[in-house]
Amino acid sequence: MLKKTSKTILAIILVLTMLAGTAAMQTEVYSAKKTKITTKKLSLNVGQKKSIVIKNKKGKTKYTFVSKNKKIAKVNKKGRVTAVRKGTTKVIVKEGKKGSKKVKKLGTVKVVVKNKNVQQINDAVSSPDANVQKVNTPSPDKVNTPSPEPTNCVDIDFSDGDISKFSAEGDGVKIELSQNGYDDDSCIKATKRAGRNDWFGCGMALDVTDVINPGKTYKLTCYVKCDKDATITIRSINDAGGFFNFPTQVGDTLDVKAGEWSRMEAVYLSPDNISGKIRLYWDASNTADIYLDSIQMIESTVLDDTFKTLFTNIFGHVGTCNTYTQMKDYKGFTTTLYNSVTMENETKPLSLLNAGNISNTPPEGYIIPDSYKDVTYPVINFSTIDNVINTAYEYGLSIRFHVLVWHSQTPDFFFKRGYNESAGYTTKEYMDGRLEYYVRNVMQHIYNTPHGKDVIYCIDVANEYFHNYDQGSKSKWNTIYYPEEKSESDRTNKPVYVKKAFEIAYDELEKFGLAGSVKLFYNDYNTYEVTDDIITMINYINEEKKICDGVGMQSHLDVDYPTPGMGGKISDTIDAFTAQGYEIQITELDVTDYDNSGKQLKYYTDLITMLVNKKKSGSNITGITFWGLCDSNSWRRSGKPLLFSAIFSPKPVFYEFIEAARNTWNQ
Repeated sequence: MLKKTSKTILAIILVLTMLAGTAAMQTEVYSAKKTKITTKKLSLNVGQKKSIVIKNKKGKTKYTFVSKNKKIAKVNKKGRVTAVRKGTTKVIVKEGKKGSKKVKKLGTVKVVVKNKNVQQINDAVSSPDANVQKVNTPSPDKVNTPSPEPTNCVDIDFSDGDISKFSAEGDGVKIELSQNGYDDDSCIKATKRAGRNDWFGCGMALDVTDVINPGKTYKLTCYVKCDKDATITIRSINDAGGFFNFPTQVGDTLDVKAGEWSRMEAVYLSPDNISGKIRLYWDASNTADIYLDSIQMIESTVLDDTFKTLFTNIFGHVGTCNTYTQMKDYKGFTTTLYNSVTMENETKPLSLLNAGNISNTPPEGYIIPDSYKDVTYPVINFSTIDNVINTAYEYGLSIRFHVLVWHSQTPDFFFKRGYNESAGYTTKEYMDGRLEYYVRNVMQHIYNTPHGKDVIYCIDVANEYFHNYDQGSKSKWNTIYYPEEKSESDRTNKPVYVKKAFEIAYDELEKFGLAGSVKLFYNDYNTYEVTDDIITMINYINEEKKICDGVGMQSHLDVDYPTPGMGGKISDTIDAFTAQGYEIQITELDVTDYDNSGKQLKYYTDLITMLVNKKKSGSNITGITFWGLCDSNSWRRSGKPLLFSAIFSPKPVFYEFIEAARNTWNQ
């Protein structure tokens, strides 16, 4: 029995030994599989990222990646390659035991970077992670976009642990290096944002003063994350001069989900003159912690002049409304898209007249008309006008001068006895002199100013007369000229002071030899609701001879009113003005969609199709002006009314607007 048992035990031991040997052999064979790089070549577009994959890694081995030319392609410590600029380079992959100084070359990967245009860069960059939100940008296939050699001026992935270029923006904010990076264990984090200011925002700020050039556009990409659902905004601030500088938005806002990395992109346009520190900073809509990683800025041409060329060919003038500061700060944007500007406020009476600047003697060089009965004289502030004229000439822009006579944004003192704000209203006789004094001296100045004749091609002489009760009370002009007027229903359609303003302005144009070349307009909104009234007034103004050239049709529209296409109210109004022989300009165009209904694109395309058809059929439409640069700085921003959501961030409607106009014009 014992012998039999011993044999059995021996047999079991032999079997186990054989099995163990087989397992050892299998383990030895598996571990002997060669560690290798899965590819010898990577082809990328500028801005694109791909990973170098190593197969059969050894458990206790460290792998390192080194780019031979970081200006063409960079690589992080996990083998993630980012294409920077056109060219060819190599990434050397090395391996070695952890803690050992001995490393050996595992292989080389050739990296070929192709130079694509900005939009192709956008489309090519995609996230390798399922939790990264894809942000789509409308394709500009219908607009030719140049593709210059980009210059990479910012390239930060925090793998070196350096956050010295960043500062905390906002009270109490703390910035720190975090190990919770987008594609590695390094990023920057902003915390303690409890005291954020909705006007200024707060977060982490990057000083870009020394890496940007004046008047250039930069494609900015980065990855962002918050620990709560939030909306991320990139802002910029220029610390040059003054005690107050409001930060401006850069690109679109981006909604992010808590804990998920999202790719963010924007276009930054640097000021034409860089005289102070310029910072870009990231702000969240709430007090969430913000994480930021993989920041790149590439100098690039974003849009060409297709838009400007097309609408110049169709209408003659295509313009925008901006402030003088915006005209300077956004030179590249404005000059790429437009040939005309209208100052939002700088040329209105409120900007030119100041109650504290009244002279007891006639100001030097001023015209004092025979009708002037006051013994003191307002000194008109021409400094901003001069700057606007000179800058417009330098930039190759024309100016719609807006506006001489308006019931709004004209200071109260101008209507009061002795120019005293506390006194009662002056008389019609005194007001005749003030009107002539103001119009003649403004006209004389702008056309005596160097380049005034070169850039100011039309003037809104009077503005919104048929809406002068919209503020709830009788206008100051009508209070003086029509004291018997009790309500809006009593208002005359033949205002004598409006006619007088046109007569004075036309007389000044004749003196300068500009009558007929510089056009004089009556400007109003909802012209389709007061069409007959406008016709009555203009024909009254032109009784003796044609001195009012036409109508500026402000077009503050909404996707639900009025109908934009052929046969709608706007179309009918254009037909009525055309029948009178008036010149027509679309002067303050924006289209709101407060409910985010998605109707805006069709509304804009129907509108421009109608306008181009009217032009082709004989309507003398000589200009189209958008009221604002983009949604983020529009006076009706909550309705997102313009073709751009932010500077150099076109919405899909931008491209469709171009295509609709081009197709209609070429039919």
